[in-house]
Amino acid sequence: MKNLDQVRAAAAAKVLPEGGIHPFNRSDVVGIPALILTSGLLAAGAFCCEDGKEKRVGMKNAFNAIADFLKSRGLTNASTGQSLITDLAGQNSLALQRATTEALAFLAYLKRFAKKPANI
Repeated sequence: MKNLDQVRAAAAAKVLPEGGIHPFNRSDVVGIPALILTSGLLAAGAFCCEDGKEKRVGMKNAFNAIADFLKSRGLTNASTGQSLITDLAGQNSLALQRATTEALAFLAYLKRFAKKPANI
């Protein structure tokens, strides 16, 4: 039986495999926790998943990873960031609070495992 930290770390390692291709880098992830804490998970998701924003593609990919993780934990049925917003907006406040807590904990691992941008 695994504890929650092991589950989160394994999910982050699956998204960001060592030596594999990463859909985002550390700079894409580092600001998302602060955005969630100041604006909430739904507003952060809306910002990260906004269509037509080329500079936020990495953030969108990170938010898609959050949605996939929350789905694997049974907190939502959404597998993309955009559908996560819709799904959580229709649930009660306790479900949103649980999803926010899990998302922040998962982001800590994503941030640690993500590679630094090549130009830094």
